[in-house]
Amino acid sequence: MTHPHPHPHPHPHPHPHPHPHPLIDWNRAQPAPLALWHLIHSNFKIARNLGIYNHRVIAGTHTLSHHAEGRALDIGLLVARPGEKLLGDQLFEIFIDSASVLGVDEIIWNHQISSASHPAVHHYHGQNPHIDHIHVGFTRAGSQNTAFPPVFLIRIAQLRTGLEDLTQPFVARGNSVVV
Repeated sequence: MTHPHPHPHPHPHPHPHPHPHPLIDWNRAQPAPLALWHLIHSNFKIARNLGIYNHRVIAGTHTLSHHAEGRALDIGLLVARPGEKLLGDQLFEIFIDSASVLGVDEIIWNHQISSASHPAVHHYHGQNPHIDHIHVGFTRAGSQNTAFPPVFLIRIAQLRTGLEDLTQPFVARGNSVVV
């Protein structure tokens, strides 16, 4: 009996494409890190964008970085500057708390990491201590998101408002504070 196709297996390999999402251009910044940068920058002008897409390996390894597929955002904040460290510490906490709903694979900041595979915050042993930026790496699926859940947006707004309140002058009068 003749097989309807000249080759019994149309693809010699079970996965003919190198990535599970063959229609996505992984050689550019992906939607979620771009959207996250717009959200962070619009709320915290002190933050700097240190990059999203950069085809490279993780420093000191042969493993491709999330940046190699445009799936990570580096938010520039310096641990050495108290105001930036405060913001970085708070964002690190918010990103960890929201990681699963955002589709985040790993967050690295100030010698600390939390990842999908090891969610408890622990010491980061990588070559770069991440004392000048927060690294937010998305999963492939998460990197395609462009909208954020309301609970995450509320946390960002609360952080912004709290930091703004800290910069306002106040005068203590008796048992009350006048702003």
